[in-house]
Amino acid sequence: MDWTTGPAARKMDEAVVMYGNARAAADDFYKTEDNPFVYEEVGNTAFLIFDSFLSHSASVYYNAFQNGEKLPLDTIGLVIYAHNNIYRNDSPIENVVIDLSNNTGGDVDAAIFLMAWILGDAPFSVKDTFTGALSTASYRADVNLDRNFNSGDVLDDKNVYVLVSPVSFSCGNLVPAAFKASDKVTVLGRTSGGGSCIVQPLSTAWGTLFQISGSQRMSFLKNGTFYDIDAGVAPDFTLVRPEKYYDHKMLVEYINGL
Repeated sequence: MDWTTGPAARKMDEAVVMYGNARAAADDFYKTEDNPFVYEEVGNTAFLIFDSFLSHSASVYYNAFQNGEKLPLDTIGLVIYAHNNIYRNDSPIENVVIDLSNNTGGDVDAAIFLMAWILGDAPFSVKDTFTGALSTASYRADVNLDRNFNSGDVLDDKNVYVLVSPVSFSCGNLVPAAFKASDKVTVLGRTSGGGSCIVQPLSTAWGTLFQISGSQRMSFLKNGTFYDIDAGVAPDFTLVRPEKYYDHKMLVEYINGL
């Protein structure tokens, strides 16, 4: 038995291996793709794969767009790229699947950008477990980079699904929690891995750096009450076997039959 980690961490590690191996065995598309930000179209369905949430400062995207350069290969760059493709002339896309099945978290700003693309107004609620203070804010994203917030920034006329697994942790758990609470997105897979506390970086007086779970707990607000998301998000429809997550042709047939 490995005594260096607790049972929760070992369970997460096992899930990471299980779902990672299932995806690696799926087909050549996954075997040859190194980056964690992937866009693929299968029939009338677009798949966006986020293994983590990463972003740059806003000026990076505006400058790249203005100068006709490639956008950064990160969460926000993929959302902008996907939005342009989904709404191109004669686009066949009716469904959008956001795959967070191997997402272990990352930059909350990037996660909120994705939420705003889908929801229009992205809610972000936090409870301070030390003081009991509660806060909530709503964010919008300028997805089409026209420096205005309007309906052109929102994916509001497509059927949206999110794939989650026990690997979906922290911000990978926050996003499906917000989606499910909105009633605008269908959750597929298995209950997500949970994780609700924002990471707190610390340092000892001797300069040793380490991280712990902070006092700020990510939550969602419903009927005036804050609910933490630590227990994970239960799916609307269950996918029992990990390999079913990555058979895109099968998923398209399944989604079109819902």
